[in-house]
This record gives sequence, C-alpha cells and structure tokens, in this order.
Amino acid sequence: MSKLRGGLGIALCFALQTATVRAAQPSCYDGTKNGPETDIDCGGDCIPCELDHTCYVPRDCLSGRCEERVCAEQPYEAGTPVPRGYELATSTRDAAASARNAGLLFFGVGYSAAYIGALAVPGRVAALYVPVIGPFTVLEGRETWVKGLLIADGVLQGAGAILLIGGIAGRGEQLIRVDWAGLHFAPSAGPGGAGLEVMGDF
Repeated sequence: MSKLRGGLGIALCFALQTATVRAAQPSCYDGTKNGPETDIDCGGDCIPCELDHTCYVPRDCLSGRCEERVCAEQPYEAGTPVPRGYELATSTRDAAASARNAGLLFFGVGYSAAYIGALAVPGRVAALYVPVIGPFTVLEGRETWVKGLLIADGVLQGAGAILLIGGIAGRGEQLIRVDWAGLHFAPSAGPGGAGLEVMGDF
C-alpha cells in the first residue's frame, strides 16, 4: 500500500511539474504577448505582424516596413520593379481606399433606408428597390417633406456609388513580403508537453 501511495505521489508531482512547464512556455498561438514576439502572436520568431501592430525591425511586419515601432503599409510606386521577396496587393491606406470606405458607408446607409421604406409600403414604392435612381422615380404625388427625404436618399446613394466606383478605379497597390516563408522555430506548449514549433509555408 505504501508503494502504491509513493507511486501516486511521484506521478502527481510529475503531472504538476509538466503542467507548470506547459503554462510557462510561450507560444505563437496562445493569444498572449510573450517570448520572442513583438506583438500578440506575431513578430520576432513568430509570423510577421499585420498593419498597426508593434514592431522593432522591418522583418517583424508583413509589409516589411516598421515605422516608429508600428507596422506600416509600404506603398508601391507604379512602374517600378517589384523588389525580390515581395508581391503586390491592393492598398488599404491610400486615398482610394478611403473613398471606397466612404462610398460603401454612404451607399449602404442610403440604400438600406430606401429598402426599408419599400418593405414598409409594399407595392406603392417598389421602385425604391432600384439603387440610386429608385428614390427619384417615386417623387410624384408625395408631400414636400417626403420628397425632401427621397431626394436626400437618392443623393446619398449616388454620392456613395460615385465614391465607390472612383475608389475602385483609382486603387493603389502596396508591397507585401513573401520571403518570410523561411522556417522559424519557436518554443510551444501543448497537450503532450513542451516543444518547438516549426513555422513557414510548406
């Protein structure tokens, strides 16, 4: 009986030590900024960070640009060669991106209001289902204040559509690193104990 108790005690101590090691080991997937990371689960020996995350050197960022310790977009100048180790992606921080975002907002608000209005009065203002021009086609016979709302809604949708189309047509490009796919090793902890994680593209 004493041998059994001793064996259980040893097993319990080993389990507690293993759990402590697991809890103490940093990982690139634990949702916590620890180990060699520059931000939560990215940078350092982990995968590169997205925009606006903390960095120390360019390789910490997916964009390859660390500006004032924050990952920033690296714009691409049209007509220049794409640097080795990079590929092009649509810019998310230029003026065209701002126009797209504003266009989506204006058009979304305007069309949503028109759509709800069409649902509220079925059959009578079905033209409101048509984007942009719908509100202008149901002006006849409406009260002055209703006409004002319809015109405002149509203008809002139209402005949103113009901004959206302009933002798509004038979109810029940014550089994204692809050379980070080389293998990286980082400590990790899992159900089987502590170990090393191998990260990269395979």
